[in-house]
Amino acid sequence: MADLDGRTVLVTGASRGIGRAIAIELGRQGAHVAVHYRSNAEAARAVVAELRALGAAATDLPADIRRPEEVRALVDRAAAWRGRLDGVVTSAGIFRGEGTAEVDPKGWAEVLATDLEGTFRTVQAAIPHLRSSPHAAIVTISSILGSHAEGGGVPYQAAKAGIEQMTRALALELAPRIRVNCVAPGFIRTDMNRAAHTDPAFHDEIARSTPLGRWGEPEDVASAVAFLLGPEATWITGGVLPVDGGLPLA
Repeated sequence: MADLDGRTVLVTGASRGIGRAIAIELGRQGAHVAVHYRSNAEAARAVVAELRALGAAATDLPADIRRPEEVRALVDRAAAWRGRLDGVVTSAGIFRGEGTAEVDPKGWAEVLATDLEGTFRTVQAAIPHLRSSPHAAIVTISSILGSHAEGGGVPYQAAKAGIEQMTRALALELAPRIRVNCVAPGFIRTDMNRAAHTDPAFHDEIARSTPLGRWGEPEDVASAVAFLLGPEATWITGGVLPVDGGLPLA
């Protein structure tokens, strides 16, 4: 497949996990990929090397997306790299799962600044660049917890719910020039949740509860993101696509 041939896409949080899988899939489909990372330069460069081995153009760009001025510089550098910006995927995020009594102001602010405001500032900075592209598309990343509540991790759930509503509002505001959609993963095996999916009892409980009978892989999310960025999704905007194995149905 080469559905994204020649398009330049910025993927935030692309040095590991879901973001890494998204970057690799976009490169496989012909995109030029700007790989954002916050602190793990070695991991980001490994992603760039893998992309180049696939024949894709790639570059790594550092930024702390909790800082609006760094976000603006990141997006400007991504657009200047190939002289255009066609897509943005906001996959950078953090998770904190403690109970409400343990959430201090710093923890609350850190999650909201990274997951919710970081997403908004990235999109905000990208809009002027995307307006010049005939293929402009944005994909935000939410979670099953953006619409299905669970005890604990309230800041994360609030941020993800905010991302879903933000996506719908942006889709209205930016139409018809820029499409905006969201992917909401379920339980995905990543480094960030290694403690959960390597716990045999919890792993098996989630697999049994999921109609499709397994945990998701980062590549499952990456395929959905690539679809929403590509030419087969040109009449889709404002959508939240669940990639969760049907778990909410159980």
